[in-house]
Amino acid sequence: MDTKSTGKNGRYYRAHVSSFNTNVLYLKTPWIPAWWSAAFPGAGHIIHGSYAKGFILFLWEFYVNVNAKINAAMVYSFTGQFEQAAEVINPQWALLYIPVYIASIWDSYRKTVDINKLYILAQHEKIPIVPYNLSSLALNFLDRRQPRLAAIWSALMPGMGHLYLKRLPVGFFLLVCWMVCSYYGNLLPAIHLLLIGNFKESISTLNIQWVLFMPSLYGFSIYESYVLAVEYNKLFKQEQYDFFKNNYQSLPLKLRKYT
Repeated sequence: MDTKSTGKNGRYYRAHVSSFNTNVLYLKTPWIPAWWSAAFPGAGHIIHGSYAKGFILFLWEFYVNVNAKINAAMVYSFTGQFEQAAEVINPQWALLYIPVYIASIWDSYRKTVDINKLYILAQHEKIPIVPYNLSSLALNFLDRRQPRLAAIWSALMPGMGHLYLKRLPVGFFLLVCWMVCSYYGNLLPAIHLLLIGNFKESISTLNIQWVLFMPSLYGFSIYESYVLAVEYNKLFKQEQYDFFKNNYQSLPLKLRKYT
């Protein structure tokens, strides 16, 4: 946040509105980011707005999981094909996977607790929010958003709900991840075969190693876009309230009685 534009310096800010993104502090249940980190490492950190760590963990999940064949082994295990699961998994990569996976869950939980404390301090300090950012490349501003519409866009194509909310880094990142998983998972050819009635061929076309990434990506995109829309609306209302209170509401205001 640009403290010069607020006219007041402070330690803790509730939000940062940049040209390409709006990052906001809000209270979260610590188990929710931890759960999303368990579903897909890095997702919990993206919820916090820690994009660098979240994106790196996302890429790590793709790279190590694909080399370890963990998703494929999980599918074989769930269907009772334990011998095939043991054959397909790569123990060397799988052993590298486990420590980082656990650390991702723990770190997202720990960070949620700390961010909740920062949110309380920021609410107490009440540094003015800059609702508008204009640069030579982009424009971003606080506005009312429709949470259901954000969720619908994410359901149609993961990442689009975040683009609707002007959360461009996450939006484009999720969009690219979904496209990569769809391509390597052979999702669209499988859907085409399903629509023309070739059910067995449709299932055999899928690459289960890549397809198993998609439910977590899909659910996370819908969930976070909806929650962010709700929090952005709260931030917009708070900024409006603070502005009118500080600039137009006089403390000794008295209403005259008309008879």
